[in-house]
Amino acid sequence: MQNIVTAIFNVKSEAYQAFSQMRHAPFGQDYVVAEAALIKREGDAIKVEEAFENIATNPDHAGFGMAAGALLGILGGPLGVLLGAYTGGITGAAFDTADTADSLALLETTAAKLIDGDVAIIALVQEEEPAFDAAFKGFDVRIVRHFATDVMDEVDRAIDAAEEKENLDRLEERAKRKAENKKFWDELAEQYEINRREREAERTAEREAYLDGLAEEANAMNKKLAELDKAIGKRIKEKEAEDEAFDQAMEDAKAAYVSQTKEIYGK
Repeated sequence: MQNIVTAIFNVKSEAYQAFSQMRHAPFGQDYVVAEAALIKREGDAIKVEEAFENIATNPDHAGFGMAAGALLGILGGPLGVLLGAYTGGITGAAFDTADTADSLALLETTAAKLIDGDVAIIALVQEEEPAFDAAFKGFDVRIVRHFATDVMDEVDRAIDAAEEKENLDRLEERAKRKAENKKFWDELAEQYEINRREREAERTAEREAYLDGLAEEANAMNKKLAELDKAIGKRIKEKEAEDEAFDQAMEDAKAAYVSQTKEIYGK
């Protein structure tokens, strides 16, 4: 049976001791360690402190359900990142019963139990369950198993979910940029319309002011024309009066001449 075994230590020094012993003696009765990693939680991240691969199982990990270097590869890559993403997401209360602990996925199990500074060993093991527990005899440790194929499926699902999230993030970013661009052009169009209306209002005001000015000039000119018409009318009347007076004077002069002629010539 190929299992991923997680051993969570209550005493840090024991984790380093157990890992050292495992590195030097990866074989035991009814089990063999293909590869293992000593991990430590630091803040919100889980880091690989040490790791080894059992050369005797290379190059094909004969009899194992995972390819050579698979565990170390995923711990240094997607699984390590995902483990860090789970930290703090589940409390230690999830480990009240062994059934609960065994039912949790590897990511949740490891991340939930470890607090800042804690260490654990994760190993890919071929065993007759639970033969590998003998490697931790005498240590204060909590052991949780998962089928290797389940872990790989879990990693594949997590990677797929991460890729899907990345795609969603890209779509959201694209939608965000599109919305920002639309907002920019909408605001630009709105500002253009405001400017157009302001310019139109200014031109309308200028036209009205110009027309008002023309009206005032026309009124002033009409007033002057009316005054001129009045003056001309007055002058015409005066001229007519002068003409009538002249005509009358001519008539009077003519009458006086006739009268004088009669007196002189008796006719």
